[in-house]
Amino acid sequence: MSRRRSPPAASPDGPSASLSPSLLGIEGGRGRKWILAILLAVASVAVYAPTWWYGTLSYDDPTYVIDNVHVTSGLSGQNVVWSFTSIYDANWIPLTWISFMLDVDLYGGRPSGFHVTNTLLHAACAVLLFLALARATGNDLRSAFVAALFALHPLHVESVAWISERKDVLSLFFGLLALWTYVRSAIGGGRLNLVLSFFFLALSLMAKQTLVTLPFVFLLLDLWPLGRWQLARGPLPGAEAPALPSQSASIWRLVVEKLPFFGLSAGFSVVAASVQARGGAIQQAFPFSLRCMNAVVVYATYLEKTLIPIDLAIYYPHPGFALSLPLGVARVIVSGLVLLVVSTVAVLFLRRIPYLFVGWCWYLGTLVPMIGFVQIGTQQMADRYTYFPLIGIFLAVTWLVADWTPAGVWRARVLPGGAAILVIALGITSFHQIGCWRDTITLFRHALALAPDHPNSHEHLGGAYLYAGMPEKAIPELQTALRTGPSYGLLQYELANALDKAGRGNEAFAHYQAALALEETSAKPHNDFAVLLMSRHEDAEARRHLERAIELDPALANAHANLSLLCAKTHDYPRAIAEGERALALDPKLIDCHHYIAVALRGEGRYDEAIGRLERLIQLAPDYQVARKELEVTRAMQQRQRR
Repeated sequence: MSRRRSPPAASPDGPSASLSPSLLGIEGGRGRKWILAILLAVASVAVYAPTWWYGTLSYDDPTYVIDNVHVTSGLSGQNVVWSFTSIYDANWIPLTWISFMLDVDLYGGRPSGFHVTNTLLHAACAVLLFLALARATGNDLRSAFVAALFALHPLHVESVAWISERKDVLSLFFGLLALWTYVRSAIGGGRLNLVLSFFFLALSLMAKQTLVTLPFVFLLLDLWPLGRWQLARGPLPGAEAPALPSQSASIWRLVVEKLPFFGLSAGFSVVAASVQARGGAIQQAFPFSLRCMNAVVVYATYLEKTLIPIDLAIYYPHPGFALSLPLGVARVIVSGLVLLVVSTVAVLFLRRIPYLFVGWCWYLGTLVPMIGFVQIGTQQMADRYTYFPLIGIFLAVTWLVADWTPAGVWRARVLPGGAAILVIALGITSFHQIGCWRDTITLFRHALALAPDHPNSHEHLGGAYLYAGMPEKAIPELQTALRTGPSYGLLQYELANALDKAGRGNEAFAHYQAALALEETSAKPHNDFAVLLMSRHEDAEARRHLERAIELDPALANAHANLSLLCAKTHDYPRAIAEGERALALDPKLIDCHHYIAVALRGEGRYDEAIGRLERLIQLAPDYQVARKELEVTRAMQQRQRR
């Protein structure tokens, strides 16, 4: 199979699929390619630079970064082992965890560091996409325009501005390295590039299992622009391929070449499905018919938001939930017709405009894992799911518009001017959308404005207020969510937590009980309810809940710390010491445990050890006045014993 490509002559008679002159009608050399790459990187960084002054969100960021002791303790051999051997938050994403740990070491755990890395990875993705497409198509400017749409489209803000979505940008970074090296291999770069492509795909899937569809994209690129498919009536325009004995033999050789890639994707697909099922992320409540109808609507909705990127939100409620707006038969039919018409045109005009077929299939196929046939989570759709699939739409539209624009002033002046205006407009819109991500309250106020009647909008805003230390503002939002929507364990727990922090313990008591009645297998409600019980001197009941919390989640450091305090208070000194040491092993930041352990050591008459522990605590926290008083008391008790 030949790996040579020769650009055909441009047709003066109308649109063609050829590797035509550039979007501006000219092509340059390697120097201009690198100038375009630098411009893409600079534009990406400039638009997302405001995130460097943003903090963390209450939504997922505590799980991924703030409260994850393996991340906050930085890169170590033990933490790397945890990354590869643990299923956490219904995910197996070892490279994402390692990247967070590196950020902690590099930036001291400051939120700005995580945002800087996300921005740099996104900029690198834009450059890699440009280089891969330019190498595959031979057209630098059109490829740069596709990469600019990717870099600056507002639908991609969620993947970059949200720390927790590091898995998106990191996975795509390695995925585009795999794409770039595959293209190099396909046009004569040798087997080493194919091996590197396989290696980078494996790294991508270890960051997130989204790009399991990448081998299918390789096959699409083989069709156009690489021209490696041999169709029954000869090669496609714009792609030169040698005559082969039969169509099936040619396609079979391409498929066989990619069998290792397909095998890798299949293996990681099994891993993702298994992990999400074990983590309880897969929703079983929706019938398959509803999921299929929703998928049709979502495919069309993404296209609509690509064209008119307004009303973007972090959360779109699924229509299968009670009190959500139904899909509507008319909406399903119209969405289905849109998909059918575009698919039909793409197939019928495959030979004349193959980039439409390739870009459309790229979009449809790469969205399959996130389109909801298997429902993950409670959302209908998510902006972040378009991060890779929309490249197909950008590719198809760019080539379609450029080829179908009349020659002359339209192609030489109007088209490049319109392209520049579009890129600038997208950059401004993204910059505005990024402002919604400055903090959790701003983000969910925006979401509430878009869906004011949905209980989830009120719940998320209530959670944002609670995270920001404003329980009095959280309470009415959470009560509204409870009044207008179904009651479930997490919502009752959030309301109980807010009431407790607002000093309304009696009201919180009932909601903690309701939360545990609805979801007894959640560890945190047991832990927090136990703290309230301890304040009411109901120590036996508090101990029962703490032990249940530890049974459900042995790695919940706060539960061990609270049990250490309770045991010290009730004179169970050996257990107090053991639980305090366990809490510190899980989270060294829980320095109060040194105090609890010291009290227990003193209770056992081990004054020297108690004094040593308190002195260590004072070194860690010089302003810890209680520790200084305990140290005086302990030394006095030691002196009395010696007399």
